[in-house]
Amino acid sequence: MSRKKNRLAVVSAVKGPIAFMHGDDIGKLVVRGSKRTGRKLKPNYAVREDGVDTVKVLMATDTVISFEASRPKGAVDTAHQHPDHHSVVYQKQGRVRMLIGHTSFIVEAGDTYIHPMGVVHQHEALEDSVRVETKIYPAGGAVASWNRLVGGSE
Repeated sequence: MSRKKNRLAVVSAVKGPIAFMHGDDIGKLVVRGSKRTGRKLKPNYAVREDGVDTVKVLMATDTVISFEASRPKGAVDTAHQHPDHHSVVYQKQGRVRMLIGHTSFIVEAGDTYIHPMGVVHQHEALEDSVRVETKIYPAGGAVASWNRLVGGSE
């Protein structure tokens, strides 16, 4: 298969609705996220976090979801874990108290951290914060999993 056909095969692998992702961006190699706005998110594992994160999906494939999430000072999500993906996070702005497994630490702007698949984690915004998070789904199914998590349709 030619290189161009390989690239097009990757791009065309993303089909159907993606929760909170602008429809014009689905299947694109480059997504102009700077031209999109975020939306409030209430994951289905949430108990006390109505409106905690504003999320803007930056890119989605069958194995990766990348998004920017902002969280106001004082907001805390429910301690939770994900059985199907790892998350790698770059803290773009603000300070956050993180719990990953049994370890608690402070994350500051410029720091990067990971919470592996199946490990309990929790975020508490000590300041208004923005993070860029990439979720890696080793077995695939990222879009369907993301939509189940945030209440979108498959």
